Amino acid sequence: MNFNWQEKSKDLHSELRQFFQSFPFESEIQTGKIPLAVACSGGADSLAVLLLTWANFPEAREHICVFHFDHAVRAESAADAAFVREVCANLGVEFVCERRVPAESNDVNSEADLRRARLDFFAREMRSRKIRILVQGHHYDDVAETLLMRLTRGAGTDGLAAPRKISRQADGRLFVRPLLDIPKKKILDALRRYEIPWREDSTNAGTDYFRNRIRNRVLPELRAAAPFENIARSRMLMEEDADALDFFANNFFEKAAENFSFENLPKAIVRRVVRKIFSKEKIETDGASAVDALVEALFTGTALKIQIDERKIICDKKRLTLVSPEKLSEKPVFKIEKIEVTEALFKQIKAGKFSPKKTVFLAGTPKIFVRELLPGEKFCPLGAPGEKSVRRIFIDKKIPQEQRKNLPVFADGTGIAWIPGLPPAERFRIRSAGTTALRLTYRNASLV
Repeated sequence: MNFNWQEKSKDLHSELRQFFQSFPFESEIQTGKIPLAVACSGGADSLAVLLLTWANFPEAREHICVFHFDHAVRAESAADAAFVREVCANLGVEFVCERRVPAESNDVNSEADLRRARLDFFAREMRSRKIRILVQGHHYDDVAETLLMRLTRGAGTDGLAAPRKISRQADGRLFVRPLLDIPKKKILDALRRYEIPWREDSTNAGTDYFRNRIRNRVLPELRAAAPFENIARSRMLMEEDADALDFFANNFFEKAAENFSFENLPKAIVRRVVRKIFSKEKIETDGASAVDALVEALFTGTALKIQIDERKIICDKKRLTLVSPEKLSEKPVFKIEKIEVTEALFKQIKAGKFSPKKTVFLAGTPKIFVRELLPGEKFCPLGAPGEKSVRRIFIDKKIPQEQRKNLPVFADGTGIAWIPGLPPAERFRIRSAGTTALRLTYRNASLV
């Protein structure tokens, strides 16, 4: 490619400089004391942020490193990498590329899987090169897309405040998005005006991924119905609220040693303190259901015991106690696995080949956690005409009193999914082969 990228970078910078946001530690970056990484896929947005960053920091260009992650989901992805490599060579900046290796030839990954792989690559390279700041090309239109996507996932203020102009990661790294106030159209218009080429991801025009469905189906309808310029202001206000809640939560978190009391704390602060405790203790949850149950128990003063990630968590009224795996008398007695229901397995399930004391299957991939039974709780087992109190079901099934109090409850955000010895909930019935399901297994031992 016989193309003067350096001159084009300066041209673009003269056009968009007024919209280009300030960086943290800008003076240190400008003098080369703090190196930068730029994430560049070769698309219009990431290419623009690379060119603008290069033009904006003339004294720091030799300290700029470009990260390119090849997701290997399109035939032309190798050409994208070659394009970015050539741009970097012309600009005189370091180019670092990693290509994802699919697990199988027909490997299909979700947006979340691909994003996780990309962020893992960024984290590894930043750590190894001692780079603290990563520049990304998110722009004004991404705000509306992200907000709508996260609304459907039940996000709170932290999630709805994304993407932020500056995102602080748990390990101290900073993600900077200097184009966040620039509409996509303005970026494209500027690139075309200076005849700057970019790579187009063919999947962006499709609807295979959730973000693309939002972008290509929902946003055009929203634009036609009403202008959504104020969405950016809503994001800004939620960021302010989230930062304020974090400020107060941090004060309580410093006091949140074992048996710390959550009495009289607002629920939003309780939730943040619980999440900070989980982060500090490296307790990983699969979904928000377990956290929701724990927060509700702490806020209302309800006794509750939950087991998450090999840790027992005891909520005794307004106090929270964590029991480490080493202090548990027994290892975890359950397993939750995602599987595909084959024709043979479906026939076995239909024929009742699996004892509900040990193994059940739940349709879909609900976010399951393990807790104790709540007072007065009701349940609709597979095949039952409706809900009945668990106590009555235990009596009808002649499950001994001593055994009942030791049985764990597998639950999601809606309620009980399974209690060993009983069929799974009717709402999780496996209706056909070829579907995704969860297999829950349990050893006959006490959870708490």
